[in-house]
Amino acid sequence: MPNINNKQDRSDKSSSILRKMNIRTRIVFVIIAGLTLHLTLMLGVFNIYAHTYLKNNLYNHIGNIQKEIGLSLELIVDDIQMLSLRFLVNTDIYRLIGDSSIAEDEKKTRIRSLMEGIVAKNELIGDVVIITKEGTRYRYVADTEIFEDPDDLLLSKIEESILPVIGKVKHNAKGDAYIVFGQKYRNFNTGQNIGTILVYVKESSLFNLYKPAFEGLGYSYIASVTNEVISHPDKRVVGNTLLESDSFHPGETAGYRNVSSGHENYVLSTYPLSDRLNRFGVSWKLVSVVSRPQLFAAITEGNRNALFFALLVFVGLLALSFYLASKITEPVFNLTKKLGAIGKSGLQLMNDRNKPSDEISELENSYYTMIDRINNLIHENNEEKEKQRVMELTALQSQINPHFLYNTLDAITWTARLKKQPEIERMISALATFFRISLHKGDKHIPVEEEIRLVKSFVTVELMRFPDKYDVTYDIPEPLRKIRILKLILQPLVENAIKHGMSEKQGKGLVEVKSWRDETYLYFEIKDDGVGFKSKSNIQSTDKNVLFQSGYGLRNVDERIKLEYGKESGLTITSEPGKGTTALIRIRLSLDQIS
Repeated sequence: MPNINNKQDRSDKSSSILRKMNIRTRIVFVIIAGLTLHLTLMLGVFNIYAHTYLKNNLYNHIGNIQKEIGLSLELIVDDIQMLSLRFLVNTDIYRLIGDSSIAEDEKKTRIRSLMEGIVAKNELIGDVVIITKEGTRYRYVADTEIFEDPDDLLLSKIEESILPVIGKVKHNAKGDAYIVFGQKYRNFNTGQNIGTILVYVKESSLFNLYKPAFEGLGYSYIASVTNEVISHPDKRVVGNTLLESDSFHPGETAGYRNVSSGHENYVLSTYPLSDRLNRFGVSWKLVSVVSRPQLFAAITEGNRNALFFALLVFVGLLALSFYLASKITEPVFNLTKKLGAIGKSGLQLMNDRNKPSDEISELENSYYTMIDRINNLIHENNEEKEKQRVMELTALQSQINPHFLYNTLDAITWTARLKKQPEIERMISALATFFRISLHKGDKHIPVEEEIRLVKSFVTVELMRFPDKYDVTYDIPEPLRKIRILKLILQPLVENAIKHGMSEKQGKGLVEVKSWRDETYLYFEIKDDGVGFKSKSNIQSTDKNVLFQSGYGLRNVDERIKLEYGKESGLTITSEPGKGTTALIRIRLSLDQIS
């Protein structure tokens, strides 16, 4: 009985604690408890997995990389042997060497030319040397290129061996290391022993092959069966023989072992190349030295990333739990907020509609139907406004489009040319250009440079009427000339400057056409030094400005710009009596023009 009572008390106590929370908090509490248990188990399993399975895979990964490098080294050795074979089967070299009628210098030049054709700029090869039995040497590179001579031991080994022989590492005058591959040089057809052929292979080519394999973790090097260093990142070590006392001695057997150097621990892996290469005189092994802490840092980093990922998942699921709890406990509150938002914010279509299953679902579907109807009405209203805007823009555009055929003007131009009337020809040509650009195949937009051509055509005609009355200058930066703008917005302004500014001016006047831009807008300024005007009205208003009342031209320009580019764009005019008038156009650039 006491035990039953104690259990009942604990149950009542936990129940009372939960009852102090609202329903949403209870749901979140249960979800979080389950998530915490799940993530804890997941991290524990991952840690065990990382320290067993991944550790073994890292060692296997090192071995696989070494195997791939070994295959590449074998291909390089095959290439070198194929190169030697091409020398052996080249009868032209035999013939030149045995031809005593050719001077020695000429003979070396011809043989070097043949060698260049055989080597064909192979990046592996530093030099190829043929040494005849009489001691004469023929080289692939120029004699000015200094390489260490092969030692007598190598030459005697080649003389005694029927297989290729690898000699000691040699260096050139710059200190670059080369591995010497040597073999007997026999006439391929007759078997006559001509001498010895030596191929100097660049150590740097071998190094570049395996260099990227363990960057950041350690390095690799190539050693011979006698532990002579064939290739190494530290070029001072190349050619030296490693002693057993050296920390990174390759050892006699293949496999992995742990070594220490100073206060650092390393994994040293030895991988012998294929026995197939022994017939080429190559008995090498690839040795990789990898920092043990950095190697297993990947596991530590993996654990850290797993913990970070678990935290992100935890936070995401925590947010999801709040969302689900809210959806379960507060559907009516959410529906009330949606109803209260009508008229205060945009109306969005709801796609998560379900068939009615309870009273709240029926209310929600009624709300969705209402939103659909309102959105349809808004869409229809916007379409009507857009149609009206297009119609207005088309009507305003048609007021300015010329109704003359420029082809007729072209005919008049040719007639004036035939009659030798240059002034009439120039005037009609400018007018034809004006009509051609203004029509522009019905296009609404044209490049800025085309708009400027249109202005210049108009000015040419006007100057024929009033010669030496004024000058017109243009300051249009080259990057702005390709931007497409609404057609016929500059010419009415230049016409207005000439008509109102220059007609009553004493002396010669000046009209300046400029353009610039900032991050959002493109600006055009048409400024004249004419008589100007005085107006107390708001010069921003097209209804009150005296210039806008002078005709449809300026009003048309302002309204077309606003219809095309928005209310922030448009035309403003400032003027001062006796000093002139300035018209400023501001056009909002589109996103592709801004970029």
